[in-house]
Amino acid sequence: MTEEWWQRFARERLGGREVPSDLRALGTARQQGGRHPLEEYGITLLEPDAQHPLTDVSHLTEQDRASADIMANCAAFEQMAAYVSVVALDDNSGCIGYWHHPDQSPGSPVPIVMIDSEGSYRTLAGRSFVEACLDEIAHDDDETYRGLAAQLAALGISVPGSSTEDLELLTPDPDPEEVHHRFYTAERSRRGLPA
Repeated sequence: MTEEWWQRFARERLGGREVPSDLRALGTARQQGGRHPLEEYGITLLEPDAQHPLTDVSHLTEQDRASADIMANCAAFEQMAAYVSVVALDDNSGCIGYWHHPDQSPGSPVPIVMIDSEGSYRTLAGRSFVEACLDEIAHDDDETYRGLAAQLAALGISVPGSSTEDLELLTPDPDPEEVHHRFYTAERSRRGLPA
């Protein structure tokens, strides 16, 4: 991946923020070897110009598009896209990204969130993208954690301890699920549906 690719990634995926070193290391591994260790578990980095997963409505049927409730939820996801810098997808139609809400305390570590295929938000443990992916992949499986940690160390990415219990759980403020619910409720009201 060229420096131009990373500049586009920073602009399009991270809102102009600097690309974290663990993402760069994964991208470099992918470029040099065709894959990075997280891809074995279905986690792939998004291309810079890929549509934001929260705004993609291409899967909706005509019946879905006629539903005021479904469209209210889609509108809420579109508003959430401004706060979730999605950088990767998993093989279950979920996405993983950084929670960049403007009310988050300045200078505090940025929580990593998973949005599953049902649209639920979950904060992953870890202070980096790679740590959050380890939380998702190796939850309650110390052997997998240690094996992945060794593969990541070979790429120059260090992770704490020997299990997901060693990962710090950051608390997003405000909570993504609550923010989405506020947007969804407002969109339902705007469409004449009960809150």
